[in-house]
Amino acid sequence: MIVEFTEIKHLIPMYIFNEFGQLTGHYVYGDKIICEKTDGRIKIWLNQEAFDAKDLECLICDYDEKVLRGLQ
Repeated sequence: MIVEFTEIKHLIPMYIFNEFGQLTGHYVYGDKIICEKTDGRIKIWLNQEAFDAKDLECLICDYDEKVLRGLQ
C-alpha cells in the first residue's frame, strides 16, 4: 500500500535524506518520494522508478512501522 509522504514525514529524521544523498549521489526530491507500507514496515523509496524496479540502491530507509510510530 502506498501512503503519502506527508503522513509520515514528521516521524523521519530529516538528516536521513541528506545522508542518503551524500552517500549515493542521488538528489532527494520530497515531491518524488514514494512511501510503501507493507508487512508491518514502512519503506521510503527515492522515486517512482526506484519503487517500480525495487532498486535497493534507491531505498532510502526501511523502518518497522510500530517502532517508527513509537508504539514499540
